[in-house]
Amino acid sequence: MLYDASTVLEELLETSDSLTKETDYLTSISKIIDLAGHSCSAEAGFFYTLVDDKFLNLEYSYNEKLNVKKFGSDNNLYQSSIFIPESRSKSLRSAIENCVINNEIINLPEIYSNTKLDNTFFANYDALNDYTSISLLTIPLVNRKGYVVGAVQYVNCKDIKGKNISFTKDMQREISSLCNLATLILENRKLNEDYGQLLESFIEVLARAIDAKSPYTGAHCQRVPVIARMLATAAVQEENGPLKNFEMSNDDWYALNIASWLHDCGKVTTPEYIVDKATKLETINNRIHEIRNRFEILRRDAHIEYLKKRLANVAPQETLQAEFVNKIRELDAEFDLVAKCNIGDTPLTDDEIKALETIAQKQFVRYFSRTKGISWAERDHMDDLESASHPGYENLLQNRKDQIWGQYNRGELYNLKVRRGTINKEEREKINEHIIVTIDMLKALPFPKELSNVVEYAGAHHERIDGKGYPNGLTGDQMSIPAKIMAIADIFEALTANDRPYKEPKKISQVLSIMKNMKDTGHIDPDLYEVFIRSGVYKEYAEQYVAKEQIDEVNPEDYL
Repeated sequence: MLYDASTVLEELLETSDSLTKETDYLTSISKIIDLAGHSCSAEAGFFYTLVDDKFLNLEYSYNEKLNVKKFGSDNNLYQSSIFIPESRSKSLRSAIENCVINNEIINLPEIYSNTKLDNTFFANYDALNDYTSISLLTIPLVNRKGYVVGAVQYVNCKDIKGKNISFTKDMQREISSLCNLATLILENRKLNEDYGQLLESFIEVLARAIDAKSPYTGAHCQRVPVIARMLATAAVQEENGPLKNFEMSNDDWYALNIASWLHDCGKVTTPEYIVDKATKLETINNRIHEIRNRFEILRRDAHIEYLKKRLANVAPQETLQAEFVNKIRELDAEFDLVAKCNIGDTPLTDDEIKALETIAQKQFVRYFSRTKGISWAERDHMDDLESASHPGYENLLQNRKDQIWGQYNRGELYNLKVRRGTINKEEREKINEHIIVTIDMLKALPFPKELSNVVEYAGAHHERIDGKGYPNGLTGDQMSIPAKIMAIADIFEALTANDRPYKEPKKISQVLSIMKNMKDTGHIDPDLYEVFIRSGVYKEYAEQYVAKEQIDEVNPEDYL
């Protein structure tokens, strides 16, 4: 078909309008390639992309005489991928190879009359399609930085009577101008891909850095995205119930992926000893050893006192021995209680707290100065330097002024009296603060409009549907479904992890029992929890990421 100027102009306007609406880059480029071919009445056209300066791929082809259009890998029938580094060493190259390697336009009135080019491609193409290729125009696509990003070829230019003619200089310029639109699309696509890869790489690097900060939370930021994706997929596939109409766009999936990778980015500000706190007395080290040494001192003092009484014959030997043994038993029992309370596996009772307070009042003699070998900052926190410099009596369990640093209280008795777990009130506030830091960090990032939900998804994973979560006390109605998915993913990963020093690894049955209780008490969304169980997401994840010894037989119906 021959095209006059008015037809080409009309087609240009239509193409320009459609490019703003088209989301598939190859469809957009095919319209440009067709339009450029129509401008010179070329019978066939071929569009190539250059990937990483190495692979030249035939992405689109058309032939109006044959009424054929091929996209993508369908063109492998005509031309497999060309490895450019290999082509550079060849003595005889095709027109498309020379065009890309030398960044030159090749205009041939007769393809087969040029013996300096390898014409195998056209020979095979003609034989395969019972076609005859005659005139050829090959043009490189060069971006604004001067790099070749692709190339186009047009075959068999026609005159007004439909006869084969050569491509003129004017046609060459016109085709080059129109194909610059394709170059812009390629360049923008490459930029989008590069920036997307840069963003995702930055996100993964940050998440891995957070995991690497603590040897005990090693893969949390990497595994939460896996669970979130599994549960979101199961929710989208629901055909009945409250989630039957739930859908996610490509942007929603991308936002959920980014949010799940970055949901704990605020933990970069949380001290390691709090994140990894395995016992109540742990800071950088477990201070139970310091307290044990004090018990050792009291035991040694008791032994010395016993020996002195023996030498002085203040009482019969049997009486003194019984007195000594009772003191040792008492110290053993008291240290056992302190050690037990330090673990935090079970909640403390009122009686245990009273016993700790009684034990704390026992005293030992400190002979060496507490002011030596410490920093000036620690010394400035001491309330009585004179007393600390000389020998004196000190409580067995202490809450000293110099044990309070900023917002942290490292008092020994204060920490041992934590009723549940190992984290005290101030440390819990610091841990919770990571959510606020996460939200602030993500708000500072200029996410495009389609990713505006990242902050909400990532910042709500500690919210509860009953409004008792943090940091904003959102209710279920105020949270999106992806945000609720994040909460379940975060909880399940934490419960199944076998690398946390403050808890022993749990069986899957134990984990599901805990989550069922969380569902019943308004912590997590019941509809998503049911999907989580019925779809087998918990099982699919466990088979891939949970230690075999933690996986036991469960009946899903028991946990609904």
